This record gives sequence, structure tokens and C-alpha cells, in this order.
Amino acid sequence: MNASQNLLLILLLAILETIQAKPFIPEYDNQVLERLPGQLFQSESSAKIKQLKTQIKSHPNDWSPASQLAQHYIDLAKTQADPRYMGYAQAILNPWWQKPQQSSQALIMRAVIRQNAHDFKGAIEDLDQILNVQPGHVQANLIKATIATVQGNYPLAIQHCRQLMRRSSMFLALVCQSTPASLSGNAEITYKLVHQILSTTASMPEKQNVWAWTSLAENAWRLGYFNAADQHFQSALKIGVRDNYLLRVYADFLLQQHRPHDVIKLIASETRIDSLLLRLALAEQMTLSEQLSNHIALLNERFEANRNRGSSLHKGDEARFRLLLLNQPQTALQLARQNWQFQRESADTYILLQSAIAANDSEMIQKVKHWLSEQGTEDVLIKQILATQRSKGYEF
Repeated sequence: MNASQNLLLILLLAILETIQAKPFIPEYDNQVLERLPGQLFQSESSAKIKQLKTQIKSHPNDWSPASQLAQHYIDLAKTQADPRYMGYAQAILNPWWQKPQQSSQALIMRAVIRQNAHDFKGAIEDLDQILNVQPGHVQANLIKATIATVQGNYPLAIQHCRQLMRRSSMFLALVCQSTPASLSGNAEITYKLVHQILSTTASMPEKQNVWAWTSLAENAWRLGYFNAADQHFQSALKIGVRDNYLLRVYADFLLQQHRPHDVIKLIASETRIDSLLLRLALAEQMTLSEQLSNHIALLNERFEANRNRGSSLHKGDEARFRLLLLNQPQTALQLARQNWQFQRESADTYILLQSAIAANDSEMIQKVKHWLSEQGTEDVLIKQILATQRSKGYEF
């Protein structure tokens, strides 16, 4: 880093020290792969799976091929947004989890699987086993920081992000800290500092680069810097790696900016992924598309299938579906309230607040407002939601 970047880093760390002094982000360890033609990707993936399965069959007690295949399934689960692959990984790793002494790699993979299933408590137990022995373990701290951010525990997230400075790059530590810092009263200064560092850093690993520009875009969006946010999202997309989180949050931004045709252009081919299909349907609602009714029916089937499996992964999205596409505010509020018990990312807070307003639940509205005030969260979308209601004569 040059002298200017070092100064920026010192300033940001000073801010974060202040945050740490106060009483007390996914899963955002999204695996991203280079864009490849679907048929080629599936062909190469199948060949790799077949090869590793053959090795496992020949050497069932060999950790190396088992861990490689499990990690491959975990990567597929993230890039394909298909939870079945997590189940495959869990089945492969189960024999190693029965052993008294478990390797940190096995624990990390189980934590990722549990995190993906929103079993945050179980994931934290696995991560703590590692951190009790290796306090500076990079992956364990990063995943734990992500979980803390998702749950709205920003000081704890920052604490784990700062551990990365001892074992990893300053850049990774800064990106890790940028979201919880920006959501806890330091959005403006965090945005400026991280933007400066991103703009002056020559090269970074692609996955970190996508993560950084996406986080910066979200921060700009919350601050109301819409043109800048759009540019940052575009910077992330131009890196050329697939990231479902980036597609989802950029689609949300475009919807909020009343740009449904851009949403359709972005994700028209992503109907296999429930969260992206939902956003496509919302764009189709705005454009009065003939495809809307078919996509609503498909979403209804998928959410019902999730409930039948006992899955709680998509309650926030289903709440949005029930409120905005089916006009069922009471059901939406129930789902959003259940979701908010475990996840408090910005999108989770938005849909809870919107559902509470639609259902005339003033107690929940006040609860959300109080929580946001405690965190020091600055968010123009929240302000717009409340201002719209005040313009209609409602006071909260």
C-alpha cells in the first residue's frame, strides 16, 4: 500500500476501534466461478465427480478425495443455488464427523453446510472449536463474521474481521469490515475509504474483487448515491465471474430504481434459481408481462415444496412473494417476522417493515425502527418507506 492508502487504513481502523468500544456479513462467502457454457461446465463437473467417486471407492478411508468431492459439491450448491449438493457433501463427510478428533477442514465444511441451512448455532459451534485452538484461523473468522453480520451483530462481526489482519491481507480484512461498519453508524466514511482503496489497488483475487465492489455498491445504495451504486454493481459484473448474490442484490437495486427491463435483461435466463425467479416476476409485474402468471404459479409451487421439506431458507423471499405478488400482507408479515428472528440483512428488514405497514402492525414497525436506531443504520430506502406512509397520513 502507498502512503495515502496507509493513512486511509489507519483512519478506518480508528473508526472501528470506536465501534468496538460500544456495547454490542451468504452467507456471503459466495463461491464464484468463471462464466462457462452450461453444457461444458456440467460435462467437466460430471467428469470430476466420477473421478473422485472412483478414488473414494478404492480408498474409502482416504480423506483427500473425500474432502475434494465434498468441497466440489459445496461449490456446486452455491453456484447452482441447489441445496441438494450440500446434502451430497454432508453424506460424504459424515464418517469423518463421527471421529473424536476432527480436522479444521472438516469442521469448516460442516460449518458452511450448517450456515447454508441457516443452522447458525451449529455452524458457530463448529467454528468455535477451531478458533479455540487457532484464534487467527482465516476461514473460521470470515464465516463467523458473515454470520454475525447476517444476524445484525455488527460489533462481533468487526471483531472477527479484524482477526484476518494477522493472517490474511489487509484488503480482505477491510472488505470484511466494510458492511458491518457501514450498517452501524459509519456508512459515509466507510464508503469513502473503501472506495478510495478499491480505486487505487492494482489487482486482487477475482472473488474478493467481486465481493468488494458488491459491498461498496450496497453501501452507496443505502446512502442514496444511486448513480455510484449502479457503477459499482457494473464494476462487479465486469469482472466476469458468476455470483448469485451479486445478481440478486443488483436486481433488487434495479427494481427499486424502477428499471424492470434491465432486471429482465440481467436475469431472464435464471428462472431455475428461486430468488432470481422472484425478482424476474417482480419486474414482469411492472412491465405487465404475459409471463407473469406462469412465474407466479411456479414460485407458488416451489415455496410450497420448500415448506413440505421443512426448509426455512426462503422465508424472506416468500414474504416478499406473498406481499407484492399475491397481496397477502398478514401471511407476508408472519413469514417476515419468522425470517427476521434469524436474518437481519437489509433485504430482510425491508420486507419486514413493508409487511408490517401493509398489515397495520404499528408495534412491529416501532420495533424495527428502534432496532435500526440502536444500530445507527443509515438507509435511504427505509426513510422512503416511512416517508411514503407519512404522506398518506400515517405516523409511526
